[in-house]
Parts: sequence; structure tokens; C-alpha cells
Amino acid sequence: MKNLCVFTLSFFLLEFSLILCHLTEPICFWRINNNEDNDGDLRSDCGFFLAAVEGPTDDSYNISDLRIPARRYEFFLVMFFATDEINKNPYLLPNMSLIFPINHGQCEKTLGDLDKIYSEKNYTVEFTDYICVSFGTCFIALIGPSWKTSIKLSINSGTPRVFFGPFNPKLSDHDQFPYVHQVATKDTRLSHAMVSLMFHFTWIWIGMVISDDDQSIQFLSDMREEMQRHGICLAFVNMIPEDMQLYMTRATIYDKQIMESTAKVVMIYGEMNSTLEVSFRRWEDLSIRRIWITTSQWDVITNKNDFSLDFFQGTVTFAHHVGEIANFRNFLQTMNSEKYTVNISESRLGWNYFNCSISKNSNKKDHFTFNNTLEWTTLHKYDMVLSEEGYNLYNAVYAVAHTYHELVLQQVESQQMTVPKGTFTDCQQVSSMLKSRIFTNPVGELVNMKHRENQCTEYDIFIIWNFPQGLGLKVKIGSYLPCFQQSQQLHISEDLEWATGGSSVPPSLCSVTCTAGFRKIHQKQTADCCFDCDQCPENAVSNETEICNLNMERPSLFATKAQ
Repeated sequence: MKNLCVFTLSFFLLEFSLILCHLTEPICFWRINNNEDNDGDLRSDCGFFLAAVEGPTDDSYNISDLRIPARRYEFFLVMFFATDEINKNPYLLPNMSLIFPINHGQCEKTLGDLDKIYSEKNYTVEFTDYICVSFGTCFIALIGPSWKTSIKLSINSGTPRVFFGPFNPKLSDHDQFPYVHQVATKDTRLSHAMVSLMFHFTWIWIGMVISDDDQSIQFLSDMREEMQRHGICLAFVNMIPEDMQLYMTRATIYDKQIMESTAKVVMIYGEMNSTLEVSFRRWEDLSIRRIWITTSQWDVITNKNDFSLDFFQGTVTFAHHVGEIANFRNFLQTMNSEKYTVNISESRLGWNYFNCSISKNSNKKDHFTFNNTLEWTTLHKYDMVLSEEGYNLYNAVYAVAHTYHELVLQQVESQQMTVPKGTFTDCQQVSSMLKSRIFTNPVGELVNMKHRENQCTEYDIFIIWNFPQGLGLKVKIGSYLPCFQQSQQLHISEDLEWATGGSSVPPSLCSVTCTAGFRKIHQKQTADCCFDCDQCPENAVSNETEICNLNMERPSLFATKAQ
């Protein structure tokens, strides 16, 4: 009976995904989470350091026995691919190899340990960096994706490093972190993109939940300004404290705020692996159904028990548009198992994409002849999709390679070969060279390590549904192009049928528009989006401005108010 239920669920889920996907642009994502841990997708950080050595290398990489969080397999696969691609390039580091030693504990959950050390000490603690380097040699380290962990690990470090997580202004303080550089693009147009989507779907009554930190507060300020220009109102703002004990004393207040609010759309902004993530998972467990609008780092599978093809249990995410790394697919398919000893099946736990058009001209019954979804997926060509963090890591590896290339040229030209080629002892020189790198990556994107602010950054817009059995479906529903004319900036798929089966998305309103013959009546201390509808006096009716005018025929209609 249990197997029958699972099969039935799988059948409807697959049918739903095929129908939904082929109506949109041909980008669909499917993930199966086989992780039995209750932590789900809770994040942990990874650290690598890169060295340039003379000649080819026969080093092998064995991570099959390491305890690596499921979603961190992507980082190792990116490191394998990027270094392999660079080492095959005869022009970038000729007659040299870019390598990265693998150590136990490279992706451990260090944040909790660091917080414990901080709380127990009343003085500055010089942390032992988990990126081990040879004494006297200045290698470049790669750190991320959590900025909190990275900051704590960088306070007393003189090692040049590239942060590959989402852009964070704290790490741009070069007085405090002179050796830390970011490869991610700054979100200069995110508030514009999100508000454009809200306005498009008539979501003008919005709840907001953010982390209580400087970056989130600045984002809230940007959103307020942009929302006011479009007549969108905030139903509530919850600022989640970073301290877990303080959060737990207020958790029920935050729960009540969301459950009692009439806002059907709630924005989430802040750091993963935090009390904000605890809140988000708590609301999912409480089956609080809302449209959650957030950023790409919140592409998570939650442990849901209920199931409903309902738009109001989806998560809408905004991600920087990135180019497809075409050779990555071939690398994974032809990976040298002797050189890269890795449990490749673990990579299936990340998002995989498939060609949504497979169902356009075929009988859908052909896709449901198997007893489980895993068997179904093995018969389709899936390609692993890089997360934003994975793409940032790819660019970070190339930034290091271009830096080493320039430093080696200086070594050769100056004929100062007192140390082996590729060995650098002046960390300040290495860091200065790194932050000024400008290059075009193999995808064709210009990467500028000195100026990571791009006013024309494009966003892809996705919706994610979580289902029981650890299944997730993610579909691209549109894009935002900030450097186009305003009327052409937002693109939403016109033929998309939503989970409810309808052709339109339900609005999120505090009050519905007053009909002809009625006028708006605002109550004191209420938002502009909230009002009552009052019948116009005799010999007066309202027009589209919802203001009563005299000497006009008044129809007999009744006011309505949003539930």
C-alpha cells in the first residue's frame, strides 16, 4: 500500500512537472534529496588553496571517504573541472599545473565552533585557519559561501583569499580585510527586479522578514523606496535577531505575525545557516502557505509532509543570470575515476536540469511506466546545474590562475629565480595583483575583480515547489533585464499555467478596488493600500479614481473588501 501511494504521488508529480515545464522556456530543474539527516540543506563552508607548480602533475583527488555535506559536492566537482581545464590550456600557465591539496575538514561546520570560541573569550582570538599552507609561501585561498564564517577566519590572516559567496559589503572593507577579495557581482538592481515582479502580479500587500544585520537593513531601505514608487505597501516587517536564544523567546510572535496577516506574499532576505533559516523551516513545518520571494541561495528542499499543487506554497527566487559552461557536462560524464575518486552519485543531490520539451510531441503515458522516480530519471539525460556559488567558485579559480600567470611572468622577466617558479613570498604583492585582475572567462563573461558592481546584471526568476519524499521541482518563469527600456525589463512567460490550473496568478491585496459608485475611505494609522469602500452620496458616483463626483448617474453596486 505504501509503495502504491509513493508511485501515485510520483506519477502526478512527474505529470505536473512535464506539463508545467514545456510551457515555459526549456529550463527545468529536478532534485531528489536522499539525505536522511534532519538538517536538510543546512549549509557549511568550504576552503581551498591553490598552488602553481612546475610541470604536469599526476596528483589524484580522493574525496570518497571524506564527510562532505551533500550540497558541497558541487564545489569539489567545480574545483576538479576548473583546474583540469586550466591545466590543459597551453597559454594560461604553460609548463605548469594548478593544484589544490585536499584535507579532512575542508567543509566542516566551523561557524558554530567559532561562535563558541568568541563567546568564551573576552579578548581577540587568533584563529587557526583551516586552510593549511606551507610556511613562507603565499598561496591564494578560496573561502565561502558564508560571509560570517569567512569574516571570522580572515580577521587576523595575511593570506590573500577570494570569497565566492554572495557579495557582502562587509568584506569590501579593505582597511579591516586588506587581503580578502570578492568575485560575486553586487546586487545593485535586486530591489528593482523584485518590485517589478510584485507590480506585474498585483502583489501590493507584502510581508517582509529579514535578518537583523546591516546588509539586510540596507536592503529593506532600498525596498521601501522602490515599493513606494509603485504603490506597494508593507503589511509587516519582522527582523529576526541573530542570537538563537533571543530568537527563541520571540519565535511564536513571528509565527503569529505571518499566520494572522492577510499578506499572501512574504519576502525573505538574509543569510542561510542562521536564525532566519530556522524561522523559514519552522514556517514550512507549520504548513504556513505563502508565496516566498527570495534570492538564489534559498534554493532549498524542505522536509514537507503535506502535498498540494498550489501556487501559494512555492518559493520565487531571483538569481544572477550566468552563462552555461558547456564542457562541464562532458567532464562529469568522462571523469577519470582513477584521478578523481568521488562518489559521483552524490552530485545528484544538487539541482539537475533536463529538456522540458520532451513531452511536447510525445505520449506522456510513456514516461510513467516505472515504479519509482529514480528509475524514471535514469532514462533521461540530466545535466548538473551550477549554483551561483558554484559559478562564483569557477570564476575564482580562474582569477587565481590569471594572477599566478602575471606573477610568473614578472618572475621570469626580472630573472629573480631564487625560489622555484610559482613560489611567491610577498603576500601584499600577490593580493595587489589579484584584486586588479580583469579577464574574460571561458563562458565569455568579463570578470573584473576590482569593480564587481554591474548596473546591467541580469536576473533569472524561478519558482520552486517542494514535495514529500525529498523531491523538488524548479522552473524558470521569467527574467529581469535592467538595461532595457522600463517596459521591456521584466519578461514573464505568457503561456505558463500555474499549479492551480488557472492562467493567472492570484493577487495579494489588503483591500480590493472599489467598484463604480463607491469611494475609498482610509482609516487613521493604516497603510495606503488598506481602505474601506463607502457608497457615494445621492447624485454622485465614482469613476476610475474612486472619488465621488456630482451630477453623474450612480449605479447600485456593493463594496467589497479583501479577505
